[in-house]
Amino acid sequence: MQIIVIGGNPAGLSAASAIRKTHPDWNIDVYEKGEYISYGSCGIPYFVADEVKVLDKLMTLTPEILEKKRKIPVNLFHEVTSVNFSQKEVTILNVKTQQSFVKKYDYLVIAVGGKSNIEKVHIPKELLNHPRVFRVHTLDHAKKLKNFLTTTPIENVVVIGSGYIGLEMLEAYEAQGVKNITLIGPRLNFDSKSQEFIQKELEKHHINMKIKVRVQKIEEHSETQLKLTLNNGEVILTDAVQLSIGVLPATDIFHNSELEMLPNGAIVIDEYCRTNIPQVYAAGDCATSFHTLLNSNVYLPLAPIANKQGRLAGEHIAGKNPDPFPGIVGTSIFKVFDLYCARTGLSEIQAKKAGYNTGSTLIVNNEIAHYYPNVQKMSIMLIYDKVSHLLLGAEITAPSTLGAKKIDVFATALAAKMKIDDIQRLDLSYAPPFAPVWDPILIAANVARKNLN
Repeated sequence: MQIIVIGGNPAGLSAASAIRKTHPDWNIDVYEKGEYISYGSCGIPYFVADEVKVLDKLMTLTPEILEKKRKIPVNLFHEVTSVNFSQKEVTILNVKTQQSFVKKYDYLVIAVGGKSNIEKVHIPKELLNHPRVFRVHTLDHAKKLKNFLTTTPIENVVVIGSGYIGLEMLEAYEAQGVKNITLIGPRLNFDSKSQEFIQKELEKHHINMKIKVRVQKIEEHSETQLKLTLNNGEVILTDAVQLSIGVLPATDIFHNSELEMLPNGAIVIDEYCRTNIPQVYAAGDCATSFHTLLNSNVYLPLAPIANKQGRLAGEHIAGKNPDPFPGIVGTSIFKVFDLYCARTGLSEIQAKKAGYNTGSTLIVNNEIAHYYPNVQKMSIMLIYDKVSHLLLGAEITAPSTLGAKKIDVFATALAAKMKIDDIQRLDLSYAPPFAPVWDPILIAANVARKNLN
């Protein structure tokens, strides 16, 4: 049996490893167009901030380890340029020699990952590789940025994109001594009630916030400065620009194929990660996920989802009859300076668009017992259906990981389709260093229940 995996990222390698465990005699070939495999791009902000000193620490596996311990050959600098699904063969380009060859497969796993969504900004192609224009999606991007910041003193930087990576990178620039940091984005990815806490944290660190505006044009102003023109007419001169405007599926080679895809290029998969083409699977940041609250396929490129999908695809190919993928509720967590933020489920806006009769409750409470040293406030916002009382979503801002990780209770509640009434009665742990007697989770549920009444 010949297995071909396109992409040496966690999804692709999870699939290959799952197959190898069951079938030590099958031929498995992984093709990766770049230099690195199995790395966590989520760690790039901490490498740039110098909290992670060595770039290699972001990698969990190397080709040598995979070959030696798992008998999985990884072909670096090999790019799959086309797939003939009817003939079950792929065309592969050796990036170094520029020679191409064709290889047959019995099963194909597409794990090409995502790419920076640069289409959202009007930037000339020649500026994408400008020494003062940065992205933070790959390890090469991380190396370029870290080297620049440690060798070129700069006074200001503009971060375009107010998503999680954009927000996390603000702290990295501050850690590298950049004095003037500007954040430009259409919105913060939290409901308006929770956004206030994030905005206050950014103000505390003197971040110049330009929310609800867009960059219309980026051009070179001089050898050391770039010029940004905003849609409100404002012009900004800056020493450097970071593009962190989200991720798109890196599925360009499949756009004219028989593969079923969402309009953004995400490959539609079923509960076993199968595509609409027999013997072809997809997983990770190039594929869809089924959102249980929206009852539809969505694109949500997150590392835990990619790893789970990759393993499931591999187990299904191997014939292990795994349980189907149960779907997602959209849980994420990130850090903005000294504020820890997390969300799960639907925002209030998403819930209304989905047709729910939406209500919401925001509480601010002590994270731990009021008399315990260094006690601080945290916030919890709950989104729920006013008719069924079903929990639909939650958002948390907290001064530590202790409070932020309470989001996992709500993620579990969403997976179990719990109502506000059920959460109100949860038997949660208590000790002064960890929570008040009335945990903020219970307080939020109690207040929501009163509002429902």
